Amino acid sequence: MKILSIDTSSNNCSVAVVDENAMLGEININYNLQHSVLLMPLIEELLTRLDLKVKDLGALTVSTGPGSFTGLRIGLSAVKGLALGSDLPVFASDALSILAYGVYGYGGVLVPMVDALRGGFYTGFYTFRNGKLITLMEPAILTLAEVKEKLEKEEKEILILGDIVDKMTDEELKFKENVSIAPSSLNIPRASSIPYLLGERIRSGESDDIHSLVPVYMRKSQAEYEYEKKIGMLK
Repeated sequence: MKILSIDTSSNNCSVAVVDENAMLGEININYNLQHSVLLMPLIEELLTRLDLKVKDLGALTVSTGPGSFTGLRIGLSAVKGLALGSDLPVFASDALSILAYGVYGYGGVLVPMVDALRGGFYTGFYTFRNGKLITLMEPAILTLAEVKEKLEKEEKEILILGDIVDKMTDEELKFKENVSIAPSSLNIPRASSIPYLLGERIRSGESDDIHSLVPVYMRKSQAEYEYEKKIGMLK
């Protein structure tokens, strides 16, 4: 079964096609948050390069966030349109798990951290056991100081990844000897990771209801925040 996968939760606009045996193709454009312009042409380009049509696909996978509010809406709208038009099942995952899965097999504590604005970061704690991604702490919005406090007594190796790496210095992030910083290639969620992350669900047919599938925002948008601040709803 060939699966089209989409991730627009970050600056990276990512589309991929995988099947049971291989990742057949992937395109990533990590520049200038152009998802509204790029996404559908990238999907068309990838399918054309692979000599595929939508009717050749067996399923769709997508990231629901948290992350870019606009990007998430664009990605989910595209997936819902494709699913409704071609009667394809949709399987969705949160963006933090997708980021963590990109470091497949890591035995320490994976700490993806994505900018949530106003000093906070979308984050969760993960590790791998027997080839399966395990959630150690459910996604939350925390400051770097709060993350450090929660990991203060952690003795295993810790790997920090995500766009926090572009916003903080190594000195700020390496708060313990067992903390490492992921290289840039691991700091963006990639669409090709999602079908493998969701492999068990896909094989069992546990698809998501596209009518109730919505982005995971976890907080109000910056525009909503600024508006409420302007009219005095926020102190």
